[in-house]
Amino acid sequence: MNYIQSLAPVIRHSSFVIITSLLVCSLLFAACSPMIKVVNVESLVPAKYPVAYSDKSIAILNALHINNFDKSVSSTDSLLTNMVAEGLKQELEASDIFWDYDIPVYNLTLVCNENQCDELWDTDYMDSIAEQTASTLLIIIDSVRIGRPQQSISRHANYLNPYLNLYGNVFSAKVSVLVEALFRYYDFEQQQYIVNYAASDTIVWETIAYEAAEAIAKLPESNALDTLAAQQLGKLMAKATLPQWSAELRHYYGFSGANGNAATAFAEKNNWEQAMYYWGQIAMKSTGKTTAYAAFNMALGAEMLGDYQLAIDWLILAKNTANLPGTNSYIKRLQQRINDKNLIQQQLED
Repeated sequence: MNYIQSLAPVIRHSSFVIITSLLVCSLLFAACSPMIKVVNVESLVPAKYPVAYSDKSIAILNALHINNFDKSVSSTDSLLTNMVAEGLKQELEASDIFWDYDIPVYNLTLVCNENQCDELWDTDYMDSIAEQTASTLLIIIDSVRIGRPQQSISRHANYLNPYLNLYGNVFSAKVSVLVEALFRYYDFEQQQYIVNYAASDTIVWETIAYEAAEAIAKLPESNALDTLAAQQLGKLMAKATLPQWSAELRHYYGFSGANGNAATAFAEKNNWEQAMYYWGQIAMKSTGKTTAYAAFNMALGAEMLGDYQLAIDWLILAKNTANLPGTNSYIKRLQQRINDKNLIQQQLED
């Protein structure tokens, strides 16, 4: 057991003598309270539609529907489906799993009757496609639909640079496109679909300029909106099948004095173990709210080092000592991170 882990139970079970704050601190609370400092935290969020990609050879298939009556296929649908596939391919290949893997993309021609494509549900047929493409996981993109672009322009008070003598208005231009598609994941080894998902999202572009015409001119060209939106949907679907990093804000309390200054200096350098050493010194040698502040900081350090349960232990100490604002919500968030960590591990193993 290292120093930091052994320190938590010592403080938790110690008897602290709560002394009355000095009158000057009561009158000048802001001057005596530690300064709040904000830091970014990256948390890994479980996949919305988890797919076990490990040890799989993958192929992406663009489903092109041919009408059984007139044998026609829409060239627009073909283009949009290919753009969704391109976005999906790019995002998957950018992940740690496929960083050195070139995912092939094929066209899958389906003869359909009134949008009913029986071949998709024929396991023998799908198995034959998997064998032809030397794949154990087929990702089929089907029924891509793009809505009509919606454009708007609005005027705001100038907020781009309030320190310059630039008064007046600025304009924001926005265009949004609704895009939909069906994503089907066929597992050759299981001989079944493991994911069937109707993805839908509104892709938005927004620009800001001093003139309305300039803001509109910065938007993507109208003839490119459909393909850009389709490609973006493919990227979003790829992200939905993989754990994703998400940025969050945390705060800690900055102390004066040698220990406090040293802790802050190490925290600003992301050296959390050293920062925790000095915060631990403050917690051991202090009482009341100062101990609670230091314990709160220790929780942040433990979270940054990946020990979420130790972080919760420190927050419980902070709560029992002075019940600082935000402590309960922080405990709940750490409990969620523990659950997420276990779920992600399960998703990767499955």
